[in-house]
This record gives sequence, C-alpha cells and structure tokens, in this order.
Amino acid sequence: MDGQVLCVAAQLGLAERLAQSGPVTVADLASRISIDTVTVERILRALVSMKVCDELAGSRFQLTSLGEYLRPNHPDSVEARVLVHGQVFYPMWDKLIETVRTGEGGSQRALGMPFFEHLIKEPAAGLLFDRTMAGEGPFRHRPAVEAYDFGQFKTVVDVGGGNAALMGEIQKAYPQPTGIVFDLPRAADAAQHTIVAAGLSDRCRFIGGDAFETVPGGGDAYVLSNFLVIWQDDRAVIPLRNCRKAIAENGKVLLIEWVMPAGSEPREGFRFWDTVARDLLMLSIYGSGGGRVRTRSGFQDLLSAAGFEMTAVVPTRGSVSVIEAKPV
Repeated sequence: MDGQVLCVAAQLGLAERLAQSGPVTVADLASRISIDTVTVERILRALVSMKVCDELAGSRFQLTSLGEYLRPNHPDSVEARVLVHGQVFYPMWDKLIETVRTGEGGSQRALGMPFFEHLIKEPAAGLLFDRTMAGEGPFRHRPAVEAYDFGQFKTVVDVGGGNAALMGEIQKAYPQPTGIVFDLPRAADAAQHTIVAAGLSDRCRFIGGDAFETVPGGGDAYVLSNFLVIWQDDRAVIPLRNCRKAIAENGKVLLIEWVMPAGSEPREGFRFWDTVARDLLMLSIYGSGGGRVRTRSGFQDLLSAAGFEMTAVVPTRGSVSVIEAKPV
C-alpha cells in the first residue's frame, strides 16, 4: 500500500506543491489539482503516517524533510524510483504467487513481452526507467566511487553504461581516466546529454553495441554495474568473456552489484533488506529463468568461468559492493 500511495503523490506532484506553498489547506490543494477535497485529505493523512508531511491546525498540511526527497529536483530525489515501481514494476509484482508456482516472469504475464522490449515499445516507460537509473547515483554510483580507487586506471569502459550517470561520477571524482560508455544504441542520446552537461566531452565518449557480441577494446578497467543481476550464469558469462578478450594486460573487471549474504555472513539492516528486495524484483520481472542476486561464491564461480580471478569484494556505504577481478 505504501508504495502505491507514494506513487499517487508523485503522479500528482504533491511534494512540489506543498514545498512551493508552505502550509496549505486541503481545500486549496484539492482545487489546484481538481480532485475531491475529502479524497485529497485521505491521501495526505496516509502521507502523514509515512512522515512525508505533517498535519497542522485548521486542516493544513506541510512537507517534512523526508518528503523533500519526493521532489523531482531534489539532488537525492527518489521521485523517479517511486514512479517506476508504482507504474512499471507494480503490475509485475501482482500475482507473485503465479511466478513462484509456474516460473513465468511477471513481465511476460503482465506485459506480454520481455521487460526490455517493453521499454523500447513504450518510450514513456523507457524514459522513466532511464531517469530512475540516473537517479541511483546517491545510492549506488556514488558509494561505489567513494569506496574504490578508479584513479589507478587510464581507460574505464562502462559496459551497459546507459545514460553515463556512473561514468560521470567516476570522472568527476578522478581526473585521470578517460571513459567509454558502451550500451545499446538507444542509450546514445541520454548518454551524450549527460556527458555534455557534466563537461566531460574531452574525456568521455559513447559507443553503441551489444555486450553479448563484443565490447570495445583497450580498456584497463571494465565496469559492469547492475548488469549481471538480470541474467542467469550461462548468459551472464558471455559479456564477461568478451571483456576478457578485450581487456588490457594487468587490467581489472569491476562489478558493482548486490552480494547476497549466505551461511553465517552478517546481515546488516537496510543493506540486507535492499539486497533481498532487489533479488525478489528480479524474480517478479523475469521469473525463475532470469537473473538473481548472487552470493560471494556465486560471483567467484561466474568470474572463474569467464577467465577471471576474484581478488576483492569492497563494501560501500550503500547496499552494493565493488567486486574486483583480474584476468587469469
């Protein structure tokens, strides 16, 4: 329920309206968005229960500091993430029991096609998904860049780099490496926009292609972030083997992924919850034939099958780790 209420709030732009107006009466807010006053009051009180806003005397409401994160222009905004979960992922979460029983992914059941085909067929969903990935900087990209020394490399190739958000974080933090963002051609415009906006055109470029066929050569670091989690081992090993063919001598492959604790390994609060949530999201979208969050030994086996030796698992202040490997 909470996720859908937050999605409704984001769709109606309630956080932005409350922030711009200060304390506002329900009647005033309802008239601005052309929705029944009692209905708006019920939604606002649900948001109060989640500490997104506060109710004041006179049936007035104001945004809280937590609610600020729902504003689209907040530097650490979660608005796009809330929308993509409510509008795109929610139909695939529905009837999860059918996915568990049959193994059929929710994408095929709810959308009638594989998930990434849907993003191409429905440009609005694709743009929202891309915006969500760009918004993961504070939660995935930035913690990884803070935790690992990317300054040791000359050329970093971000395989499946999408809109270049991760590469932007790397190159803002480390002035030494040049960058190549490699992804399907549909990502070119978004990546180029990020590169230009960050003033990185002289150090970074986009190359279109398919990592399951080949990857650009010459890099001494190949980064795959939130990429292998989508695929089962027999599929995930292919882009890793392509990286093995292309990587420079003494280069490294770096995976920025969630690592599922197993056995007696520690399970830390939000990190563990977020890791399990990501794993179940993969199940809900792709079913039993899709990817999953791997354990440490699972990554070790996958990398070994691609010709790499895992050399380190570096935790971050976020939920992901940086998994380092070198060619055997």
